[in-house]
Amino acid sequence: MQEIIDRIYLKKLLGEKKKHDTGRVMDVLPFLSKRPQNINVQFHKMIGEYVRHITDIRVDEKAISSDLLEYETEKNILSEHIASKIEFEDDEAKVDFVRFIDEYLFKQERMNTIHPYLFNFIPIDKKLTNEFGKFAGFLQDVLLQRDLKITQFFTDKEANDILTELVITNLDILTKKNNGENSQKSGYHSLLNYISDLYKEDLIFLTKHKEYFIQAFPMITNHYAFMYTCQLLWNLEQYERGNMTEVYPFHYAFEWESITKRRKAAHPMMGYKFIQERAENLFPHIHTLSQLSHNKLNERYLESEPWAVMSYYEIFQKVYAKGEDYKNQFIKEANEWISEYCSYPWVKATRPPETDTLEETMQSLFKSVKEGTSSTVAAKYGKNIEDLGSAMFLKRRGSIGYVFNLKHEFILLLVAVSVKDERIPLNQLYDELEKRGVALDYYSRKELVNLLDSHNILDKKSDSGDAQYVKPIL
Repeated sequence: MQEIIDRIYLKKLLGEKKKHDTGRVMDVLPFLSKRPQNINVQFHKMIGEYVRHITDIRVDEKAISSDLLEYETEKNILSEHIASKIEFEDDEAKVDFVRFIDEYLFKQERMNTIHPYLFNFIPIDKKLTNEFGKFAGFLQDVLLQRDLKITQFFTDKEANDILTELVITNLDILTKKNNGENSQKSGYHSLLNYISDLYKEDLIFLTKHKEYFIQAFPMITNHYAFMYTCQLLWNLEQYERGNMTEVYPFHYAFEWESITKRRKAAHPMMGYKFIQERAENLFPHIHTLSQLSHNKLNERYLESEPWAVMSYYEIFQKVYAKGEDYKNQFIKEANEWISEYCSYPWVKATRPPETDTLEETMQSLFKSVKEGTSSTVAAKYGKNIEDLGSAMFLKRRGSIGYVFNLKHEFILLLVAVSVKDERIPLNQLYDELEKRGVALDYYSRKELVNLLDSHNILDKKSDSGDAQYVKPIL
C-alpha cells in the first residue's frame, strides 16, 4: 500500500522551518501568538477593513488633490475633499461646511457611518493593517464566504436624504476596484459551516432595516466571530466525536444579574470556564490537524494549494470507511510520524508509546504537539479568544472570574434576528438563541421574560412558555 500521510513533505517542512507551520493547508484562525490585543479595543476599526475585503474597494489617495495633502495633520482630508467638489458663495461658508462635515462624520472616536457604503471609509492605522487584514480575511473566508448579496449591500450608494447623497457622491472618486470582483484568494478554511449559514441569514435579514443594520453590524459580526472560536474549541476538544455540525450552547448571564458559583454560567463545563481552561489547547489542536491533513484522503490532495484542513471527525470517518487494512496502515504511519516529530531538537517532546487505535493515535499526536509547543506561545494564542469577547460578551464576576455576558443592546439584537418578521412562541425563542450559541438557565430566562415584557414585545396569554409569544422588534 502506498504511503497515506505525506511524511516526507512534513519532515522537510518542519525540519527546515524549525517551528510549527501549517504547510500546504489553509489556516483556521487569524490569531497571533504575540497577542497584541488590538482587536479587543478596536474591533469597530477592523470592521472597515472587513467591509473593504467584502467590496474590493480601496481608498485611492492619489485621487486627492495634492494641495489638500499639504494641509496640517489635524485637518481631515476627506472633509476637505468633499468641500472641494462643491461651490460655495464665499470662503467662510466653505469653512463652516468643512467644520460641520468634520464633526458629523470624521472627528468622533468612531466614524459616524450614516450609510452602509461609508463602512468602506472607516480609517485604520497603518501599523494595524497586517493584523486587521488577516482578521478581515478570516471573516470574509469563514463567516461571510463571499456572499454576493452582502457585497452589493455595501456598494449600493442609494441615499434617502440630500446630505447623505452629497457625502457619498463626493467620496466616490476616492474609491477604486481591484481587478475582478472579490479577487482575494481564500486563506482560511471554514470548519463550522452551519455558523456561517446562520450569520449570513441574520445579516440578510438586517439589511432590510438599513438604519438598525448600521448599528448592529459590528456587534453581530463580533458575536459570530467569538461564537465561532468557542464552538471550534469545543468541537476540537471532543476529537473524533466533534462532528462540527452541532452548536453546543454555553450558558450566559445578564449583565445586571448577580450570580453565584451554582449558576450554570459559572459551571466548569457549561460556561466560559470550559473555554478559559482549554484555550491553551487551541494552538496545538490546529497544528495537529494541519499535520494530519497532509494525507491522500484530503479532497484537495494533489490539487492547487492551499488545501482544506480536515477535522478529527472527518479523518476518523474517512479512514474507517476505507476498511481495516487502510485504518491499520494509517495508524502505523501516524505513529511513525509522531516518532519523527518528537525527534526534532527544537520540539523537545518525549516520544510516546505506540498506539493501537485511531482515536488514541490522534490524541497521542496532539499531546506530542502540545508538549512540543512553547507554553507561552500556546497561552498567548489561546488568550485571543478572551480578547475577541471581553469588550462585549464577557464579564468578570469577582472570585468566579469571567462568565459569558449578555448586555441589554446585545440581547435585543439576538431577539430581533431570532424572531425576524413574525411572532414566535417564547420556547421557540430559547431554541433560536441556543442555535446562536446562547443558553439561559431558569433564572436568566425569568430575566429575559421581564425584559421582553418591559419593551412590550411579549404577548402573555398565560405563564406557560408555549402560551407566550415574542413579537418582532424591527
